[in-house]
Parts: sequence; structure tokens; C-alpha cells
Amino acid sequence: MTSARLLFALFGLVAFLVGLAPSVHADDGDRAGWSVGTDPRRRAFLHYTPSEGGPRLLTIACLRDADEFAIYAQGFPGLKSVAGPAELALLVADAEFRIAGRVETDGFGVLGFTGYRDLDAASLKALKKELLPVLEAPGPIVAAIEPFDPMQIPLEEELPRHGVAEPLKTFVKICFGK
Repeated sequence: MTSARLLFALFGLVAFLVGLAPSVHADDGDRAGWSVGTDPRRRAFLHYTPSEGGPRLLTIACLRDADEFAIYAQGFPGLKSVAGPAELALLVADAEFRIAGRVETDGFGVLGFTGYRDLDAASLKALKKELLPVLEAPGPIVAAIEPFDPMQIPLEEELPRHGVAEPLKTFVKICFGK
């Protein structure tokens, strides 16, 4: 095992033990669609849950206190039980966001994708430039964990997107400070 893989696996274990990784299941307050969770440490978690009380298929996490960004895609339909390196892509008609990570089973036996990026001032600015055009664009987002089958995440066709607009506003304020 390379030192990078060992470090990534060790970080994943530590994240799980200290609660950085979000729950795959919706909280009691989670509604179907998009929601945001925050905490006083300058952390924001943008969640997509397909049904009330269902799994959180996608969580976009900005941990400003730890200078880290992460995406979790757990319980993804069509995800094969093959662990290893993978890339998650969020695609819209004229923009895309990609993050490298790993597909693996979590402590509860749920297969999912986890990708991390460190955030310094320059990478935070680049992240904003890459991610926001995808989340703010009209039409559905297509999420793909490559090399597996893609899945559409429906969003309202017309701006403002009522489902994601308010949670995204809170996420952007905490993550990017505007």
C-alpha cells in the first residue's frame, strides 16, 4: 500500500471516528430534496435526499475550520461493489465539477464514494469557480461516479431553483463567505 493510500485510509478512519463523515441516512428534520446543515465551527453540509427519511445520496461538505472540502455519495443506485479509486462528476449542460476519491464500504456496510480536497485561499477560490456554476445552472444535475452508471439529481428547471436556492445560499455564505 502506497503512503498516499495509507494516509487516505487513515484519514477516512479518523473522519469516521470523530464524526466528520455525515450520516448516510436523513436526519428527522431532512425533507425530500435539498437541505443544508451547519454548525458553529464554520461547517456547512449541503444534502440531497430523494425522499423524506430516505438516504442522503449526496452530501457536499465545506469544513472551513479544518480547511477541507469533501463530497460523499453513499447508497448511490447502480454503484457496483468494487472498492478502489474513482472520480465523481457533477454535470450540467455547460459546466462540470469533478473530484477524485475512493469507492468503499463504510462502517455500516453501505457502499459509497468519498472525495476530499484541502482548502487554502487559492483552492477555495478555484472550488467556488468550479462548483457554483454546476449548482446554480438550470436543469438537472447528472451525477456520475466513474466508471459506474450516471444518475440524474432532479432540480427545478426555472431559476430561482426553489429546492436548492435557499440551502445553497446558506452553504455559499459559510463556505465562501458571501
